[in-house]
Amino acid sequence: MTTKQAFKRVIKKLSAVRATLRNDEREALDNIIIEEVVAHKMINKAANKAAGKASNKASEVEAHKMTSKAASKAAGKASNKASEVEAHKMTSKAANKAAGKAVNKAAAKAT
Repeated sequence: MTTKQAFKRVIKKLSAVRATLRNDEREALDNIIIEEVVAHKMINKAANKAAGKASNKASEVEAHKMTSKAASKAAGKASNKASEVEAHKMTSKAANKAAGKAVNKAAAKAT
């Protein structure tokens, strides 16, 4: 059973029920249906507005994506920085020498 077939059956049944109603009851049923349709139209309008905003955000995110050229350039810079940091690391010999000087300074100040 498809939605279209179900829709047709519901319309047919509503028409049959409407035919059995008095005039004032028909008006009441018509008003109920019209109010529902209007309410759903407003929901669709809000949904479309939200979809538009989401689309705008998606295009902004797409615009700020890093291109492959920029990504490789950034990776190169990071690699260069890593090698520079490695070059400036203190060796164990230099660390021992610095620790010895600190101890000597502290001893000199204490006396």
